[in-house]
Amino acid sequence: MLPRRRFRRNPQRRFLRFALYALAALTLLDVLTILKNYREFSNSLLSHTYTDPSSLPTPARNQKIFIVATFWTNAYVIYYRWAEALVDLVETLGPDNVFVSIYESGSLDNTKDMLTWLDKSLLAQHFPTLERSIVLDNTTHQDEMDVGPFDEGGKPRPGWVLPPAGQKGKELRRIPYLARLRNLSLKPLLAEKEAGRSYDKILFLNDVVFKPSDVVSLLATNQGSYTAACALDYADPVTLGGYYDTFVLRDTNGHRTLASQFPYFRPSESLNSMLRGTATKVSSCWNGMLLMDSAPFYGPRPDSLPPPMDDSKLGLPFRAIPDSLASKHLEGSECCLIHTDLATSNPSNAGTYINPSVRVGYTIEAYNQTHFGPDENMFLSGTQYVLATWLHRINRLRTPSAEKQLKAVTGRVRKWLKDEETLAKRELELGKGEMCLIDEMHLLIWNGWKHA
Repeated sequence: MLPRRRFRRNPQRRFLRFALYALAALTLLDVLTILKNYREFSNSLLSHTYTDPSSLPTPARNQKIFIVATFWTNAYVIYYRWAEALVDLVETLGPDNVFVSIYESGSLDNTKDMLTWLDKSLLAQHFPTLERSIVLDNTTHQDEMDVGPFDEGGKPRPGWVLPPAGQKGKELRRIPYLARLRNLSLKPLLAEKEAGRSYDKILFLNDVVFKPSDVVSLLATNQGSYTAACALDYADPVTLGGYYDTFVLRDTNGHRTLASQFPYFRPSESLNSMLRGTATKVSSCWNGMLLMDSAPFYGPRPDSLPPPMDDSKLGLPFRAIPDSLASKHLEGSECCLIHTDLATSNPSNAGTYINPSVRVGYTIEAYNQTHFGPDENMFLSGTQYVLATWLHRINRLRTPSAEKQLKAVTGRVRKWLKDEETLAKRELELGKGEMCLIDEMHLLIWNGWKHA
């Protein structure tokens, strides 16, 4: 009779099996916890979506809104979606409660015709008493460039820099040009004030797809307690809630977002609010649609702000960084600098927030991808929320800190502060705008703009 063979269990295999079971259990527990957070997130988005101005929180009711937009070569957008959305918005808010200011300049298509149609055929017929200003400027990009970097006396004109290659000499910067157009679009705000009509909020609108409910919900951001409130903006295709305007958005520490995908932020304050689907405090935003308190724009301009770049009489004008700093291959958006100047002029303001319940798109497809579900209030499924949360954890581990990413920018700023003029003057010119800076140079060309 053969002896019975005995098999001993391998302790390593037993440990591995136990480890796998434990990992599976922890993963399941993590998924269930994240899905619980997702339900809170979903409920929050729904509860902070408004369609009727009369249902708004008390601080956000009965607001007078100054609506402003700038356009260049946007005929298709205006005709197929923006004009109708504006009419619906004026109808919702009430024509007696709004002013519409549109500034167009040098378009290469029939944008002027579309804005004339909007003015004469839509706004005039629907709202005969609506106060509005629609300016059609014939000055093209090429006209701006043809002026040249020097005046008749040979003195340098502002807004021109020598790009790194420099074979063609100085070229015209994009951001000072945009800042000047934004200031021009706000001129009617001061004219209205002189006529005895003032407004509580300024609504800046890009060429985005939106509905009146988006604006109404934006008014209710943080229960109506804010100095500035922004939407989230998206371009097609939208991947894990990836937003569009990375040039302007800055977290509570003044840094760019960790990633363009949800939940975007590194600092706990911004991150946790976004994961809950509530108003998320930031340092700067624009993101296609922005509401700001009008009071700072009425003036007077505080001495603490950098000197104005044009003849604007606004108390809070748009501006660009100095040309001497831009020549270091740095740039900052005028839409970000307006927030740093606001913080300088009023450090105790009510804060700037991103409202995740308000989402706009640069195409109809992008808008639809971020508005699904029974109430069209969702922009992430449960699965996407789980994946985005896991991906964000990985990004936090592998992505260098914002301080390291800004090392090159910071070094150039420090060198600029030491060069030529006095330190005090340079610091005043920069203001608190260092957080807006990126390692890029934006130049105007006849049919748009380019990097250098």
